[in-house]
Amino acid sequence: MRERELERVMRDFNAQRSNLLLCSTIIESGIDIPTANTMVIHRADKFGLAQLHQLRGRVGRSHHQAYAYLLTPPEDALGAQAKKRLEAIQMMQELGSGFYLAMHDLEIRGAGEVLGEAQSGEIQEVASRSTRACSSARCAL
Repeated sequence: MRERELERVMRDFNAQRSNLLLCSTIIESGIDIPTANTMVIHRADKFGLAQLHQLRGRVGRSHHQAYAYLLTPPEDALGAQAKKRLEAIQMMQELGSGFYLAMHDLEIRGAGEVLGEAQSGEIQEVASRSTRACSSARCAL
């Protein structure tokens, strides 16, 4: 979607000229629309714990009751880590639960090592690319 159209859509939604906003995870990046009170997250099992927490925090930003529905495949089709993430997000529903979710995330994924073998995410690929680039350019660290 082009920038102007995106801006128009968001203005219309904020002004309540439309009641439904279908979007990607871009919504997690701090959009504050107090009238938004319901969110449906398709394939919530594919999201990380921090993402689910951020997405869930986009609704219920006023005095109205809010709902976040996390849609997943049947439980027997979920991986072990997805089950743990979904259980953690269900348990942490209180205001200020972000710290506890971060601790659960650390337990589930592990801390990893910044420059070692046990990496979480894509940092190992970034580090090895940087190392190769630095080696070929004869960088001094």
